[in-house]
Amino acid sequence: FGSRRVQVAECLLFRAGRVGCGGQPLSMKVTLKYEEAEEKSAHMTLRLTLPQKYINGPTKNVVKLFVDHYNKKHEDAPLDADSLHIKIAGGDHLEADAVVRDDMANGDECFVLGEAARRPAKRVAASAPGMTSPSGTVPGTVSKPPVKDDQGRVRCKRFGCQKMFDPEGEPTECIHHKAPPIFHETAKWWSCCPDRKAYDWEEFMRIPGCETGFCSANPEGQVGQKRFLGGCDVRASSAPVRLDEDAPKDPRVKLNDLRKGIVALGVDSALFDRVLNKLAAETEDLDAVVEKFRARFQSLVTSVTK
Repeated sequence: FGSRRVQVAECLLFRAGRVGCGGQPLSMKVTLKYEEAEEKSAHMTLRLTLPQKYINGPTKNVVKLFVDHYNKKHEDAPLDADSLHIKIAGGDHLEADAVVRDDMANGDECFVLGEAARRPAKRVAASAPGMTSPSGTVPGTVSKPPVKDDQGRVRCKRFGCQKMFDPEGEPTECIHHKAPPIFHETAKWWSCCPDRKAYDWEEFMRIPGCETGFCSANPEGQVGQKRFLGGCDVRASSAPVRLDEDAPKDPRVKLNDLRKGIVALGVDSALFDRVLNKLAAETEDLDAVVEKFRARFQSLVTSVTK
């Protein structure tokens, strides 16, 4: 009887989240970006629909798939798959042996990075909180020097600028964003301009900046900020707080209780998390997600009593 309950619960999740009955997603859509090269012509964005072969395998297989595509287009400067790894936008660096289904979700925006990207900046001396140098860097930290092209130019690091400029020459005016971008499911937007959303990378890059200034390789005010934000940042910043004593239970608490119950039945917790994230992205309302689950389980219980 216990195994039957597990099957029923997983089939409910199948109908809600379009995964295979038994817990395995049928496919997974992800976007991979390689932007480590200094020249934009060597950058690449690849949108993939991963079959179960890759979903059930390690992330290094996905990296190799990306590299195979990349090297066909860039034969003069091929990448080495063994020296690269995946980082989820606004999230974690993934180990090569991490299983895709456990650490990635449908709609993820990911970056293909070298091992150097894992290393934090070295701190060599303590400094007063919030203190910055005239160049905009935090005293006591050693940042990687900007890479110059053959004309002695470096890339502007202000959000959304991407211009190449001469740090020793006249100031170069740039139009940029004042806050980092958000990559959530397939949507992309700048956190400072939430009314302009895009679902295509090129369209996203065409969203005009909201501030003007001068190009900088170490922009003041961006030190310590995340370069990208993800779904967890969005949900954390928009979660409502009820102060009245008789407020109904927060939907997050309800969903957490449901998760505990389903896991107690033997259903894979990662499966529930993936379905929850999918429904949350579709409805953008956790109360609506709670109602979807309630209706499914109500229907199941009613059918058993007939």
